[in-house]
Amino acid sequence: MLRSKKAASPRTELQKHNNQDTRVTVNGKNSKKERGNGSRIKRLRDVVKELVIRQALLDLWENKLEYWEYVCDAMDKLIGLIP
Repeated sequence: MLRSKKAASPRTELQKHNNQDTRVTVNGKNSKKERGNGSRIKRLRDVVKELVIRQALLDLWENKLEYWEYVCDAMDKLIGLIP
């Protein structure tokens, strides 16, 4: 009985060379050509996200005493509520 391998994706094509061998070839576009407008938007989104995180960390570092006082005040209020 001859068994054939399942294709990995819809673009694959089974090519039989003999009864013992089944090879799979992929007929698809070049991956660099697929990179288009969507990947540019994704790269831009990643850059903006990194910039926002960096700015937030810098703000936290520059105003660390103010944030520490806020956390201490909040903890005092929280501990004051516990009987």
